[in-house]
Amino acid sequence: MTMYINRVRRGAALLVATLVVAGSGTAVWAQAVESAKVTVPANALSVSDIESRLTAQGIKVREVEMRDLIAEVEGYDAQGREVDLVIDRRTGETLAHEYDR
Repeated sequence: MTMYINRVRRGAALLVATLVVAGSGTAVWAQAVESAKVTVPANALSVSDIESRLTAQGIKVREVEMRDLIAEVEGYDAQGREVDLVIDRRTGETLAHEYDR
């Protein structure tokens, strides 16, 4: 018996799971993952680019985590509030910001 489960992830990844039943009745799962890799353009902002842009805006950067074309930034604004930002590495645009309490 074969079962296929298809799921689109981030508009590009396809997950195909196959259930194989062995002669003894034991189920064995085999997974094949075909995913499209995100190509980061050469002109995408680096950590230092992001830090310098945010510093110019009065944000003191504490941590930057890169994920493909997105940078997640933790830091403090000019009023000393802790802030979490999501930055598009292609444009430098702030996609989301949240103040921690």
